[in-house]
Amino acid sequence: AAAQYRKHRIVLTGGPCAGKTTAQTKLAEFFENLGWKVYRVPETATVLLNGGVKWPELSPAQAYQFQEDLLRTLLQIEQTFFALASGHDDKNVLVICDRGSYDPSAFVEAAEWAKMLRDNGWTAGTLRDERYNHVIHMVSAANGAEEYYQVENNSARKEGLELARELDRRASEAWIGHPYLDVVDNSTTFEVKIHRVIHDVCQRLGIDVGDRLAANSRKRKYLVSRAPEVWPVKHVDFEVEHAYLLTTDGTQARIRRRGQGADCTFMHTVRTGGAGPRDRRVAISAREYTSLLAQRDPAHLPVYKIRRCFLWQDCYFQLDMYQAPCHPRCAGLCLLELHTAKEEAVLPDFLTIEREVTSDPAFSMHALSMRD
Repeated sequence: AAAQYRKHRIVLTGGPCAGKTTAQTKLAEFFENLGWKVYRVPETATVLLNGGVKWPELSPAQAYQFQEDLLRTLLQIEQTFFALASGHDDKNVLVICDRGSYDPSAFVEAAEWAKMLRDNGWTAGTLRDERYNHVIHMVSAANGAEEYYQVENNSARKEGLELARELDRRASEAWIGHPYLDVVDNSTTFEVKIHRVIHDVCQRLGIDVGDRLAANSRKRKYLVSRAPEVWPVKHVDFEVEHAYLLTTDGTQARIRRRGQGADCTFMHTVRTGGAGPRDRRVAISAREYTSLLAQRDPAHLPVYKIRRCFLWQDCYFQLDMYQAPCHPRCAGLCLLELHTAKEEAVLPDFLTIEREVTSDPAFSMHALSMRD
C-alpha cells in the first residue's frame, strides 16, 4: 500500500534575491492544500553565516574547511528531513530544500571540489544526480529585474549587482547534469515567476492543475449560499486569521496566520495601487507575526476563516467560510475562489452559487473587515 504514495525531493537554488524563500512558502501551501505532507529544509549556509562567519576573514585553508563542514552539515540536516519523509506510509510527501548538496561546488575551485569529493567518498552521481528528484534554479533579480534587487531583507546577503550575477551563473552551472533541472528567469512578474515554479513541480510530478498557473490566469470570486454537510470530494481544511495593519502611505498591509493546529505558516502582504493593485507577499516568522500584531488597524476587525481547499474537474478551488467573532455582514459568509484563464469558469455542481463577486468591492476582504 505504501508504494502508491510519493516521496519527492526538490531543490530550490539560484542567485541572491531570486525569490527562493517566497517560492518555498508558496510551494508548501500549494501542496499542503492538495493533502501532501511538506517538509521545508532551511538553507544551511545562511544559518552558519548568520553565526558570525565573514568570508574576508578566512584564510584559504579555513575557507576550504568551512565549505567542507558546511556540506557535511547540509547533508545531515537534509537526511533528518528525508528520514521523516520516508516514515510516512499514508500520504504523499514533498521535501523542499533551500539550496542543495551541489551548491557549495559553485564557491570553490574545481580542483578543491574534486579533492573534497574524493576525501569524503562522495560522487557527482550520489550528491547531485541521485539525491534529488528535481532541481529548480531561480534566476537572481540582479539578472533581468534589477530594480527589485535588494539586500536589506537578508542579513547574510552582501552582494552588489555584478557579484550577484556572477554567483547566479555559478549556481546554475553547478547543477548542469542533473536529469531534471528547470530554470525560471525574470521574464514575467514576480507573482507569475512563483506560479511558474509551482507549475514546473506539478509538471514533473504529473499533477494536472488545469490553467490555474497559466500566465494569464486571474483570481475569480463567487458568493456561495449553500454547501453540502457531507463533502463529496477530497479536501483539506485550514484555520486562517487575517489582520490589517496601520500604514501611512496609502497602501494596504495585512498579516496572515494559516495552519492546522500548532503547525502554522505566516505571511505579510502589502498591496499597492496604480494601474491595478499589486500584492507583495513575504513569508515571516511566528515571532515577526506576533510583533506586527501590535500595529493592527483599529478600523478593521480581525478576520477568521476556515479555508477548504479541493480539486474539482482539474481545477483548484478554495472555499473561505467566515467564522465568529466577525461583523454581522460576514456571518455565514462563504466565498469560493479559483485562478483560471477561462472566461467561463466551470464551478462545482454541489455548491449553490449565487453570483460572481470578483469585481464587487463590497466583497473584498478589506471592505468586509471594516468595523463600520
